[in-house]
Amino acid sequence: MIGHGMRSRSSVLVVFALVGLMLAVVAGCGEIGISGTTPTPPSGIKGTVVLGPTCPVGSEPGANDPVPSACLTPFAAQLVVLDSENKVVARIASGNDGSFQIDLAPGDYVIAPATGTDSYPIAQPVSISVTPGNYATVQINYDTGIR
Repeated sequence: MIGHGMRSRSSVLVVFALVGLMLAVVAGCGEIGISGTTPTPPSGIKGTVVLGPTCPVGSEPGANDPVPSACLTPFAAQLVVLDSENKVVARIASGNDGSFQIDLAPGDYVIAPATGTDSYPIAQPVSISVTPGNYATVQINYDTGIR
């Protein structure tokens, strides 16, 4: 009977030792970037900001819809990203070439000029949806007022 109790106690100790070893391995893998879950692929918004027209275009309505690409130029702008509750979730700046990219969780967003103004150049907010694992593409158009 004494031998049986000792065997049970040693079995319990072996089980605890194995569980401890497994936890140490899992923790160590997490520290070097290996996890037990599949990483979520990145998602977000990428796009360009353009300023136009930068040359005279026709004055009659619809004469230049859309504005000819020769009359558009890349534009460095400050933008905000708003979530579905109209809260600012990010601030971004397009580069001198007008390009920008931001990582965001899937969801519905609005990209708007960072500063509200009634003077030119002026841009309208743009709604966009981000899906898992994808970058939604958008073009933000700043109007110069030239006609």
